[in-house]
Amino acid sequence: MRLSLFLRDIVARLPGGRRLNAELAQSRRQRDLLRQRLDRSERLREVLRRRLETRRLRAIAAQPDEVVLAHVLPLRHAAMLASNHDGRAERESAFAARCAAYRDAVANRDADSAADGAANPPAGSACVVIAGLSWWIPKRAGDQDARLAEAQQGEGGGITGRLEGKGRLPLREILETRELAVGRVMIDIGANVGTTSITRALLGDFNCVYAAEPDPGNYACLVRNIVTNRVRGLVLPDRVAIGDANGEMTLRMLQSGTHHLVTRSSDVEESERVTVACLTLDTWVERIGIDLSEVGFIKSDTQGWDVRVLAGAPGVLAHKHIAWQIEFSPAMLQRAGVSMAEAYESMQAHFTHFIDLRGDSGARVRPTSELRDALAHVESGRRRYTNLLLYTSA
Repeated sequence: MRLSLFLRDIVARLPGGRRLNAELAQSRRQRDLLRQRLDRSERLREVLRRRLETRRLRAIAAQPDEVVLAHVLPLRHAAMLASNHDGRAERESAFAARCAAYRDAVANRDADSAADGAANPPAGSACVVIAGLSWWIPKRAGDQDARLAEAQQGEGGGITGRLEGKGRLPLREILETRELAVGRVMIDIGANVGTTSITRALLGDFNCVYAAEPDPGNYACLVRNIVTNRVRGLVLPDRVAIGDANGEMTLRMLQSGTHHLVTRSSDVEESERVTVACLTLDTWVERIGIDLSEVGFIKSDTQGWDVRVLAGAPGVLAHKHIAWQIEFSPAMLQRAGVSMAEAYESMQAHFTHFIDLRGDSGARVRPTSELRDALAHVESGRRRYTNLLLYTSA
């Protein structure tokens, strides 16, 4: 300290020394001031970090968990069985009068039950029990063990892999869409064996679900799942494909257990070919007698045919309160004869906003004008598909 003062005195005696000492003192004061500001900034940063972490933990705690849904599903099912559910029988009766496929399927089930004491399972099917519910699934020709191994490794497997291989219901998908997927009535296009329709009805998301499924094996299991789990009148299924024209279509059945509609049946081996009825959504809704003012949500999972579904639904799309969930896959769109430009144009024409359920960047809710940029991760091949929530905002 004495040396520092001594040196300062010597410097002060030099020409310009006093001015230099003043500048040094000013520099020290500025340094101390900056250090104080830095300390305050660090303290503030730590406070903000703790607040953000608290908010994150609160958000996680407030968000429903698929494990919780798995726990309550059997309880909701038991409560449903114990209640009368006013209107269920009348609703099913009205539906059966309009839907020959359901009427015949239920009659066959009832006839089997009367003859054998218990309804025979659909041909070539197997049953798994998940969350206290019985799920019948079709077993197709081919190496089932190999498909199960694929599913257990997370490489696919379709509905058979998810149910038989993983024992998983689409609870996460249900939670991801629950902001918009609530109301009195839901339409499930491409319902498969009913894991979404039945689960949503039992969880109370909808009073009833109208389901369309063209695959004969899937439809047989869908009806069996409805009857076995005693949810008749809650889920109302029709064996029909939904597209952009009324008539018949060719459904290609693959050994992997998947299927898809084709534009040219000549491209399909005869052993893989099934002819199915096809209606536009507008025609089907009118034929079944669905009150669109009560419909809150439509799920469309048609293996690339979704844009054609939109093309055949101008009347339904005029009801702007209905939100849609659509599977978006460039490969499947191409197979259905739909270009990416057509897909973007169709969605932008009918909806104002979307949510990419598998997106990992950008804002969660975005205008449909940004669809092309937002879905670059799918177009580039980084992901094979995504699911989109589409809706119109006033």
